[in-house]
Amino acid sequence: MDTRFFTTHEVAQLVHVSPSAVLRWIDQGLLKAFRTPGGHRRVDQLALVAFLRFHQMPVPRELEGQPVRLLVIDDEAAFLRSIAVVVRRAHRAVEVELCESPVTGLLKVGLWRPHVVLLDAYMPGMDGFEVCRRIKEDSETSGIAVVAMSGLMSEEMQKAFRDAGAAAVLSKPISAAVLTETMGALGLVRVA
Repeated sequence: MDTRFFTTHEVAQLVHVSPSAVLRWIDQGLLKAFRTPGGHRRVDQLALVAFLRFHQMPVPRELEGQPVRLLVIDDEAAFLRSIAVVVRRAHRAVEVELCESPVTGLLKVGLWRPHVVLLDAYMPGMDGFEVCRRIKEDSETSGIAVVAMSGLMSEEMQKAFRDAGAAAVLSKPISAAVLTETMGALGLVRVA
């Protein structure tokens, strides 16, 4: 399903608030939106759903049903296979793609437009910090949530990832519960 984009008035109608409330959410950075060349604001369907879930607001039925796209970039093939199994068992509505190369991962980000990227810190050719920075600096992909991970996560690494734009930082190994909690905090999946 293709992502829909809504005007601020359409968002207001969907969630039963005033258009000025929607504009305030956008201006405060709570709801992600972009401006058209004419200066009008548009809200991505997934960003709206994430906002509503994060703020524990009801999600209108017409917004449900779009699968969350998760891209995992890690040079360890065994980890990729295991995380794919974990995610698919825990969340049938999550589409998972796997990349063993950071360069291939960046290409996939541009083509597939995942909602979230689970990204390893250390890989040959380009480290996760650089991949994260490139995703967040590109206006076309800056809205993608990046979750950084490492088996050797330190406070310095956490800060470096946060500075690069990561939404969350996890230590490997990653359990289904931790991944679910993280994706739930980002408003991407429901947490029971």
